[in-house]
Amino acid sequence: MASNPGQVPAGGRDKISVVVHTANRGGQHLTKRVRVFTDDPKRPDVALIVTGKVEAYVTVTPSRVRLIGRTEEELVQQVRITPGNGKKVTITDVKARGGEHIRLDLKPLGKDASAEGYLLTVTVTKKEAGNFGDFIELKTDLKEQPTIGIPVSGRLMAVPKKPVEGHPGE
Repeated sequence: MASNPGQVPAGGRDKISVVVHTANRGGQHLTKRVRVFTDDPKRPDVALIVTGKVEAYVTVTPSRVRLIGRTEEELVQQVRITPGNGKKVTITDVKARGGEHIRLDLKPLGKDASAEGYLLTVTVTKKEAGNFGDFIELKTDLKEQPTIGIPVSGRLMAVPKKPVEGHPGE
């Protein structure tokens, strides 16, 4: 979003403010273009390009949880939640919105979790075959990012039945 509330007289100068919304873009390189219109017949518009790397408050790796396997297997995935460079973050609460098919366990990564991060272990508790989904919400002490969301998807497949001897293909 760019704005300039007034007009600039011919040959004059002014400032243009550009706001780039960076929510959920931590760690990414961004390029945004702003088009400035002028009354100069030689340059009726000018393209301004804003580029930069968005500094992450928190890095979540992996950013989503996918759990796929058979019903007799234990399905577990670990997620690392680490603060950005020189930042500290405390996770004050962790919960699954649905919570009926997964169990969550949050442990600190070291003595100072706010500086070193956390390890979240997601374990499937569902026993029957089928698809499921959920959404993990981490509450933090960051005013800039009070909630971190992690989508969860999963699929449990039934164990194939063994054919009975003497009856092939059944």
